[in-house]
Amino acid sequence: MNQRAAFSRDLLAELPLWEQKGWISPEQAARLRQQYALAKPHSGAWWQLVLSLFAVLCVSAGVIALFAANWAALSREVRIVLSLTPLLLAQLAVLYAIYARPDSTAWRECSALTLALAVGAAIALIAQTYHIESDLPAFLRVWLWLALPLPFLTRGWAVAFFVALLTHILGFHTLGRFLYAPDVFWRWEYPAYMLALLALLLWQRQRGSDYHDQHYAWRTFAAGNALVFALALCSEGTHGDFLPVWVCLATWYLASRTLGGRNAMALVFQLVLAFILLFPDLLSERTDGHGLHFVLTLSPLTAVSAVLFVFALCRWKRLHGWDIAFAASGVLLYFLGTQRELFGQLWPWLPTLVVVILGLWRARIALDHSLFAVNAALIWVLMALFARFVADELPLWLKGIVFIGAGTAFFILNLRLARRPQRSAPAAVIPEEQP
Repeated sequence: MNQRAAFSRDLLAELPLWEQKGWISPEQAARLRQQYALAKPHSGAWWQLVLSLFAVLCVSAGVIALFAANWAALSREVRIVLSLTPLLLAQLAVLYAIYARPDSTAWRECSALTLALAVGAAIALIAQTYHIESDLPAFLRVWLWLALPLPFLTRGWAVAFFVALLTHILGFHTLGRFLYAPDVFWRWEYPAYMLALLALLLWQRQRGSDYHDQHYAWRTFAAGNALVFALALCSEGTHGDFLPVWVCLATWYLASRTLGGRNAMALVFQLVLAFILLFPDLLSERTDGHGLHFVLTLSPLTAVSAVLFVFALCRWKRLHGWDIAFAASGVLLYFLGTQRELFGQLWPWLPTLVVVILGLWRARIALDHSLFAVNAALIWVLMALFARFVADELPLWLKGIVFIGAGTAFFILNLRLARRPQRSAPAAVIPEEQP
């Protein structure tokens, strides 16, 4: 943490109050602002960082190519030295970046990523030198254990994304194998690593951090890893059953929705759930109760879903009625689907009817504050109608009339919304001066 930057930020925030209270004069406040002014980041800092990371990757690839070209002719002792030397140099670079160049983002990002790559290269080269039997999960596990502290030490986003990539590769590779294994540790290994990534998110948002204003990287990291983690849980062991997949994604949506009105994580899960409602046939429609049995069984998917549901339940005041109805719609369709014989030919229209109701409800809610949200909800409704009319065996002329009518209504509604008078903010009332 840059302690001087944190101190300057806190001091500049207190100066207006001190000046208002009369504790310091305006001249003193001006001198303090000049003395402790925060350095503005250079406009090309991110491009410099990207180019620096690219240079690190090129140099690393070149060094590996040189080693590989002459590897067979080297003795075992020389191989060990060459395997550990890049690791030692990378460690020295990280220490230099932390203690000597804490303000340099490029130094910290590049040194941390270099060390993470050097750790994996050293493990692989040592294993090849001593002819250790290859085991991809064991290799990824050791690599992840050694690289996981780097994002916490350097506050580097590049190495954080790299560690997250290793975590998901290990999770996809081992989750299906250890899902029903008797070893409890390996069964919960992937969720445990995701807890570490959650702690990393909280660490990056610590007050006074150098990355306090890099909210785009923070949001991308949170939304991307949450979506991959949820998809990994849904892809292993569920056999594509509708109910466990929907429950997992719906609890993720509710939990992320309580974090704020507009955040990338909630938007991503909302889009995924909306797509599933449009095409529910993409998931299996087994009626043997396997999906319900899986939801009632303790597994990483059900445990994570339960934790997210409790989190959303504790913050239920941040949710709207539409959010709850949207999350519960998939569960309702699942139980209605188990009795689809009772509905006969009306059953294919029930998911479409649910989408139409939810879409119009969403459009009505967003009518006063977001034209984009209104259009998105109406497009969702039109897509549901289009998918149902194409799949249904209705006369072609009737389909054409319905599509023309829906498109015309959509155009007229947007035209009326665009021409409606905008609400003007009430003028500020300036109090009259007393004589």
